[in-house]
Amino acid sequence: MNLSPSPIIPDAALLIDWDNLKAGLKSMGRQPNISSLLDAVNQRGRVVIARAYADWQQRVNAFDPPNLYAAGIEPVYVPVRMLGGRILKNSADVKLAVDCIDFLNTAAHLQTFFLVSGDSDLVHLVNFLRARGKRVVVIAVSGTLSQMLAENVDELLMYDVDIDPVRQPEPPANGRKAKATPESARLDEAFDALADLLRNRSNRVGSLFSWIGIQLGRRGFDHRSLGFERFKDFMQEAERRGKVRILTRGLQDWAYLPEQYDDMTKVEAEEEEEEANGDEAELRPTAVVASLAEEDQRNFVRYLADLEARSEYLIPPYIASHLVRQSVLPSLSQTQIRSLVRDAIQEEILIPSTHVVAHRATGKPYELRTVKLNADHPLVQAVFAETAA
Repeated sequence: MNLSPSPIIPDAALLIDWDNLKAGLKSMGRQPNISSLLDAVNQRGRVVIARAYADWQQRVNAFDPPNLYAAGIEPVYVPVRMLGGRILKNSADVKLAVDCIDFLNTAAHLQTFFLVSGDSDLVHLVNFLRARGKRVVVIAVSGTLSQMLAENVDELLMYDVDIDPVRQPEPPANGRKAKATPESARLDEAFDALADLLRNRSNRVGSLFSWIGIQLGRRGFDHRSLGFERFKDFMQEAERRGKVRILTRGLQDWAYLPEQYDDMTKVEAEEEEEEANGDEAELRPTAVVASLAEEDQRNFVRYLADLEARSEYLIPPYIASHLVRQSVLPSLSQTQIRSLVRDAIQEEILIPSTHVVAHRATGKPYELRTVKLNADHPLVQAVFAETAA
């Protein structure tokens, strides 16, 4: 059999000014999505070096390093200059530029540099890299991009337009089911393969988009040949058809079968018990409420209040699973959210309570240990006062 050679994909470096990206998206009420970012860059190069630069001791970035590392992106610590509690200068762009120059000498095989920033200070670096035969692709958020930088790159991608646009795949015109074609039959096969992958995976806490894409590729399915520009578009169409449910946690996209999504509270309870009994519990990421940005602290408490108002009672696994389901804190992983709920109990934002329920096996009533929001806690009082105002 005559097999055509696979196209050669150039080696690439992905370098992210994390504060620049995060601040630009925050102004839109959004968070970075690493799944979408990696999907876009992997179509244009084989990323062999990936780094994100920031002061990870700043509260706004405190939970991101473990999640970036889990996605294959190395967090690089760059301290900010402070004066009177205010940030004077973020030197991430300087460290990023130094690393690029170093790569020209130590990693000459790199042909493409993906620079995630809209900072005009990178113009000199872009010109330097291009003069040495390297292709430079800049990824920036609308409203934060320097026009001077945009005019000097080989390719420009707008994060909120090209990488992770706020849109859903359009349903067929007039709500009618599209006529069956060979292409639609192939798409149905792809969706069946997707469901089979998720159904037969032992992991009960969802599957990463990156893993799903690799596995579907091994089965001969490519989202581009199915008519989708991005892999996420393919997954969103699967969700629209009721094949999967999509959640964002730990900066990445995860997919669940509908029944896995419905069983999330039960699975969360089992995972929490395993974590508490595991020998490596102390090595897992931890999260505390006080480390959240002030607005995230308030959003956390607001959601707890809303969840309490519409629930018969609250228990920690139920709270954690609903925080994940609703993507209340999408930058946190499931383990970090579980830790956050435990810290809320330790800090008495949530206090012990009981609720009488029927025992599943005997049907006899017994007191279930539950938690409730502490109306006397200063943070809870501040949120309630804002709501009443």
